[in-house]
Order: sequence, then structure tokens, then C-alpha cells
Amino acid sequence: MKIGDSFIFRAVGSFLFFVINVFAVYLLLRGHNLPGGGFIGGLGSALSLILLSLAFGVERTQQILRVDPTRIAAVGLLLAIATAVLPLFAGDALLKHYHLKLKDVPVLGSLEVGTPLLFDIGIFLVVVGTTAKMIFVLARSISGLTALERHEWRRYAAALETPVESQGRRVRRNPSGEEGSS
Repeated sequence: MKIGDSFIFRAVGSFLFFVINVFAVYLLLRGHNLPGGGFIGGLGSALSLILLSLAFGVERTQQILRVDPTRIAAVGLLLAIATAVLPLFAGDALLKHYHLKLKDVPVLGSLEVGTPLLFDIGIFLVVVGTTAKMIFVLARSISGLTALERHEWRRYAAALETPVESQGRRVRRNPSGEEGSS
């Protein structure tokens, strides 16, 4: 049985993916003054991506995600840095908190949103992006695929570097230990 062949595991994995991400967002929003925040919420969301990769396979999970995890991490890093540095332009200290009180928000009533939440969202995105990238590379290698996709070699390999793995081919090990390609 291969990864992603069990209908029950795929169904339970999809349900748990949703539940874990709802809990991760709860931890993200709960953060700052209480236990939780962007880091632990990001770890929870990354855990759900690992579960999805086990249930559907890494290639299908990458198609579901639709965004390169490196870009997710980059957006998160930019958001966290911008939130931290922005007070300096207003003449305040680094990482100073600003809060905005919203009144009469439909369904929620009164709501207070602050820059610590934006910082935590940035950390959340950094953790999810970096963890997803590491997991996808490891899962592709374990599945017998090349660790990096063809378009990624240009970004991560040196100009004159030759890849150790064969490009775009599935590597299969024979029972004798020899490698063959399919």
C-alpha cells in the first residue's frame, strides 16, 4: 500500500487538517498576553500540512497549497519586520504596540486589533512556510522523487553545480540495492 491509497486515511486526514488549522488560528489569535501566538499556531498549521502530505502525497499537497512555501515565509518575514520597524518612523521605540478599536463590527461587536497580532501573523507565516518547505523536500526524497523540482534548481544550486539526483525521473531501488529509473 502506497501513501495516499487509503480512502479512510484521506477522509480522516482532510477532516483533521481542517480541525488542526482552526485550532492553530485560535492559538494565533489567543497569543500575545496568553499562551499561544504565531510560533505555536504556525507549528500546528505545519503539522496539518504534514498530515495532508501523508494522506494525499506530497505532490497533491503542493497542488492544494498552490503557493510556494518559500514565498509564504518571505511574506511573513516582511510583515514581521515591517511591524517591528514601523514605530521607528513615527519616532517611537522598536516594536512599540499600536491598537485600533473597532466598534459595531457585524457579528463580533466591539473589536480591538493591534500590531502584536500583525507581528504574530508574520511569525505564523514564517513558521508555516519554512516548515512546509523542509517537509516537502524530505517527503519528495522519501517518496523516490527528486528533492527539488526542476524550476527550483536554478534558485538553490550553484551555477556550475551538477545535481546528485537525476532530473525529473523517479528513482527506484531494486531489491539488490541498485538504483534504476522509471
